[in-house]
Amino acid sequence: MIEILDTTLREGEQTPYVNFLLDEKIEIARLLDRIGVEMIEAGDPSVSPTVAAAVKRIADLNLNAEIVAHSLAIRGNIDRAKDCGVDRVVVFYPTSQIHLQSKMHKSQAQAIEIICEHVRYAHSLGLKVRYTPEDASRTDMDFLVQACNSAIEAGADRISFADTLGVMQPHIVYERVHYLRQHLLPCKIDLHCHDDYGLALANAMAGIRAGADCIHTTINGMGERTGIPDLCATILAFHNLEGATRYNLRALMESSAYVEKISGFFLAPNNPITGQNAFTHKSGVHTNGVLKDPRTYESFDPALIGRERKIVIDKYTGKRAVIARLAEYNIEISDEQVEEIVEEIKRVGDQRKFLFDADIIEIAENVTKQTLDVIPRDINAMVMIEVESHVYTSAVVRRLRGIKHVSNIYEITGDYDVSMFINAETTHDLNNLIEEIRTIPGVKQTETRVVLKKYPNGNGNGHVKGA
Repeated sequence: MIEILDTTLREGEQTPYVNFLLDEKIEIARLLDRIGVEMIEAGDPSVSPTVAAAVKRIADLNLNAEIVAHSLAIRGNIDRAKDCGVDRVVVFYPTSQIHLQSKMHKSQAQAIEIICEHVRYAHSLGLKVRYTPEDASRTDMDFLVQACNSAIEAGADRISFADTLGVMQPHIVYERVHYLRQHLLPCKIDLHCHDDYGLALANAMAGIRAGADCIHTTINGMGERTGIPDLCATILAFHNLEGATRYNLRALMESSAYVEKISGFFLAPNNPITGQNAFTHKSGVHTNGVLKDPRTYESFDPALIGRERKIVIDKYTGKRAVIARLAEYNIEISDEQVEEIVEEIKRVGDQRKFLFDADIIEIAENVTKQTLDVIPRDINAMVMIEVESHVYTSAVVRRLRGIKHVSNIYEITGDYDVSMFINAETTHDLNNLIEEIRTIPGVKQTETRVVLKKYPNGNGNGHVKGA
């Protein structure tokens, strides 16, 4: 049965330009516990006093998850982990030849002596111990077994197979983990897979099939360089493909959105599960199928994680999608009118970047020769922001980019420092977005201007940039 250790608070915070505040770390830990992960790696207390304070606060929350502290093989660092009141400490020491020679300047024999000394010391303090052989995937397998078995004999009950550079492939991970399972003393095996070649989750799943017990994840796949497996993708893959149904799926999107907002680490639209486009359909073939039976182009119902599917209307659109969109506004049209509307949408779609509902309704008005008394749900607005004089404008912009439905942000001159465009579904959503913007540290005041109508510009492009 799979276990998940989430290390957003340690590996995730090692993402370049990411720094979590104390209260943010507490909230992340609560969200992870709500999801139901078995272990939360709260950080390395030796990094800074604030990290130590966060680890201690999290350990004091009495969460269901086991709280883990990371530590180099240094007694003082292990003492700090113990002082934080965690359940488990990680003793971290490399085993690959290049790390031992170039970084540590130690022989294999010296490495095993250091590993055993510190695992034994941590165990003597009453802590559960995991030993992580850094760069395990580039370590000679016979020496890796020797080092890990020495750590187990010294008191470790878990070993983490670390693909530190993300150089493994699924079939190789399977072979290595199977070999370890056959040759290690009784212990649990964790998998820490980096995503340098986009294989992290596939490698981790192969390792689980070979007999490993636990996958390390971060929310939104954060971490050093290209990160490690995304928590949401990992849970959904095991839930839908392997039948691991014990995690709280409804809490996944909340955790992803929260971390995206506070970290400024933004998800690509095509990110699996959590990306903006994950349940968005565009081509006529796809939209036709989805509108008839969502299972034609969705492997699972987005409602499972609290999401909704979206149909994009543009030049790729088919008749069924247009009929469905207009029906949402109680607009009825004939078969002949549908043909005309689709043809006009394709014509206009060739000239513009985007089509909004207001455009589609306007086209329907022109074709039907009626004035349709409906208010489009999508609302375009320009928001001007003045930033406090003591705050870097770029710091505010970074936060703004983490808010969904915000696009085309500019630093400008004049009375305001930033301008940006928002596309919201309702005035209520627009108001909530503006209120959220006003809570960003450094935002002094805002001014919002709703777009009433868009006009073609000089090159015939009917789309106002950013609108």
